[in-house]
Amino acid sequence: MEYLKDRQYYIDRYDLITVRQCLELIDVHRVAYAKTIQDKNLKIPMGDMAHTANWFTNQQLFFAKAARYGKKDETIQRWILEDQIKQEKHDKTPEPQRVRCPDCKKSMHCRLKHLETLEDPLRMMFLFECKSCKKKHWIYEDGSERESTPTLCPKCKAEVDMSVIKEGKDQITWKTTCMSCGFNETTVDDLAKGRAERQKREEEDKKLLEECRSEFCSEEKGKEAFEYVESLKVAKVVYEEELKKYDSLAFQKVSQVKKLSIIDLEKLLSGLLSKEEFIKLSLGQPQIAQHVIVPFSVQDANAARKKDMSVSDIQKLINDALEGTNWRLMTDGVDYRLGFLSGRLKGYEREEDFFELAGQKVEEESSKIDHETMMKYAGSSAVQLAKLSGEWEGVDNTRKKRLEREPEGFFLNESDGPYNCGLCDERHDKVWWNPKGIYCSDCWRNIKEGVIPLGLKRFDDSLIASWQLTSKEDYGIPSATVGKLKRQGILKSRDLKREDGTIYHTVYLVEENKEFLKKYPRKPRPKHFITDLLGNKVER
Repeated sequence: MEYLKDRQYYIDRYDLITVRQCLELIDVHRVAYAKTIQDKNLKIPMGDMAHTANWFTNQQLFFAKAARYGKKDETIQRWILEDQIKQEKHDKTPEPQRVRCPDCKKSMHCRLKHLETLEDPLRMMFLFECKSCKKKHWIYEDGSERESTPTLCPKCKAEVDMSVIKEGKDQITWKTTCMSCGFNETTVDDLAKGRAERQKREEEDKKLLEECRSEFCSEEKGKEAFEYVESLKVAKVVYEEELKKYDSLAFQKVSQVKKLSIIDLEKLLSGLLSKEEFIKLSLGQPQIAQHVIVPFSVQDANAARKKDMSVSDIQKLINDALEGTNWRLMTDGVDYRLGFLSGRLKGYEREEDFFELAGQKVEEESSKIDHETMMKYAGSSAVQLAKLSGEWEGVDNTRKKRLEREPEGFFLNESDGPYNCGLCDERHDKVWWNPKGIYCSDCWRNIKEGVIPLGLKRFDDSLIASWQLTSKEDYGIPSATVGKLKRQGILKSRDLKREDGTIYHTVYLVEENKEFLKKYPRKPRPKHFITDLLGNKVER
C-alpha cells in the first residue's frame, strides 16, 4: 500500500521521534553544563555541580518519557486513521472520463495518479498523456486541469519550455528551452542517488532505534513514569486538602483531645478516686464494637457518705477527669449497692468521634479529584507521601499555634507516640515538643537545667557522638583512650543524667573540643566519583 502501513511502522515512527527528542534534551543540558563549569566566578564544588546536573537531566528525561508514553497510543491511532483515509481516497477515487488533449483534441489515457495530501480536503489528480502529440496534463478528480506555475528563464524571465529527452530507471534528463532569448539547458535528476540517500537515512534511523529504544521507549518504564507523573497531580491535591483540614478551628480543637489507652485511663482514675476515698478500682472485660465499652466497679471507703452523695460525687469526679480525653462515663450512670459503685466507660478512637467529643462538626468538602482517579492512585508512593507530608505540616502548624498559649513548648499526647528523642534517640511515649526539636522528658530536663543548650540534634555538625569517637570510619579512638582523654580534660563531654543521677547519654560539643580535634582530626571520607554529563569522572 502507498499510504497505510502495518502498525509496527507507526510504532517505529513514534519511538524514533521520542529517541530524537530525548537525545536533543540531553544535548541541551550537556551544553548548558559545559558552559556552567567554565564560569570562574562559580564557587560550587565540581562534584555538587555534576550531581545536580545529572539529577536535573534525569528528571527532565523522566517527565519527557512519561509525556511521550501518555500520547503514544492516541497519536499512533490518529496516524493510522489519517493514512487509512488517504489510502481509501487514493484507491477508490475514479479517474475522470473522456479526457481530450487540449492541443490535438484526441483522447488521452491515464498514466498515473497522485494524492495531494497538503490540501484540505484531500484531492486526487491524474496524469493523462496524449498518444498522438505526447502532451501530458494533470487532471483533478472533478475534471478540472491543474494549473502549474510556469518555469521562467533565468536570463530574460520569459516562460520556458521543459521536456523530457531521456527517462530511465535511475535518471531523468530534462531539456529547458527559452524561445524568447534562446537560453538552452540540460539537467539530470539522479534518482539512484536519491534512493541511496533515502536508504542511508532509513538504515541510520533503524540503528538509532536499536541502540536507544530500550532506554527511552520501554513500555514498562514508560507506563511506570506516566502513572507516577499522573499520580503527582493527585498528590498535589491530596497534600493541599490534607493541609487545609488542619487549618480549620475544628481540627485544632480535635488535636487537643487527649487520647488515653486503657492503662492510662486506669492510672488516671485510680489516683483521683483514691484521694476521695473511692478505693479498689476494678475494670471489667471490655466490649469491642464501634466503641470500646469497659465496665468498672469501685468501693466507697467513706462510711459517712450516703448513697446519693456517693453517686453524685463519683460521677462528678469521673466526668471532670475525663473532660478533654477520648473517654466518657456512659449515660446510664452509676449504680450503688452496699458501698459498691459500678458503671460503664466508653472509649472513642475514630477521627469522626473526636470531632463529636470536641463539640465540632466535620467540615466535609468535595474533593477536586474524582473518586475513580483517587482510587486508582491512592496507593501510589507519591500520593501516600503527599498525604503524610500534608498531615505532618498540618500537625506542625497546629502545634505552632498552640505556642501562643505555651511559648516554651508542651508535652505531646502520649497516645500519638511513640517518638524518638531528637537528641538521645531513645524511644518514648511522652516527649516534649518545641519548634527547635522533640526531646524526651530527661533530655528536656537537662536542657532546662542548662546541661546542654536548646536546639542541639543528634546529627548536628556542632556535635560529636560517642559512637563516632570509636568508629574506625570517623575518629577511630579506642574506648580506653576516650576515657583517658576525658580524665585528662583534653576531651570535654556533657553528660545527660536521669532524675536518679545515672548517666544515660553523653555528647561532645565541637565548640568545646577544638584542641582535641587538632590532635585527633576526623578521618577523611573515602573518595567517591560520579560520571558527569560530559563523560568525565568527578569526585563527589
